[in-house]
Amino acid sequence: MHSMYLILILIAGIVLIFLFFLQSKWAIQVDYQFPDKQVLQISVFLYRWCVIKEKCLRLPRFDQTEMEKSYLDYYKLLRRSKQQLLKELRLPSLLQPFHVLDFKWRTRGGTGNAFTTAVFNGTIWAMKGWLIGYLGQYLKFSKNPQIQVQPDFKNNRLEMDFSCMISFRLGKAIVGIIRALKMKEVRK
Repeated sequence: MHSMYLILILIAGIVLIFLFFLQSKWAIQVDYQFPDKQVLQISVFLYRWCVIKEKCLRLPRFDQTEMEKSYLDYYKLLRRSKQQLLKELRLPSLLQPFHVLDFKWRTRGGTGNAFTTAVFNGTIWAMKGWLIGYLGQYLKFSKNPQIQVQPDFKNNRLEMDFSCMISFRLGKAIVGIIRALKMKEVRK
């Protein structure tokens, strides 16, 4: 009889711990600097406790001259593939449980030529504005996103600082992923 009570208490404890983790509030901090570090730093928090502190992911290095040549080609490719990408992703279901606590994205760059620098910076502004507008439809921002594009007409370089912190409840995120996967299966 005592062993049955012990098993029931153990099962109830496991269920409570499982429910706690489903309702737990998680936050993820992402930091990226280009070309200084080219390392993606990720920190994960459970409530206010840091679970993973600055996990660094090394990203491949980009050649500056190749980037300069492909600015306009990349923009043309992005315009063509943007709509197809959005049709494949089920962003509303995936992004609904996420709250953006902090969003900062600063870009400074130029090609050394005033005309191409202006085109490049205008393209960056357009991409950032479109992305923030699109994500703003589905995400809740606690503060206004801080985006900045600074042209550098004299130098041939590209610098970027990106920092973002999102929070979510684990159970709601799992439900959003399941909905997105079900929607994809239904459309097939």
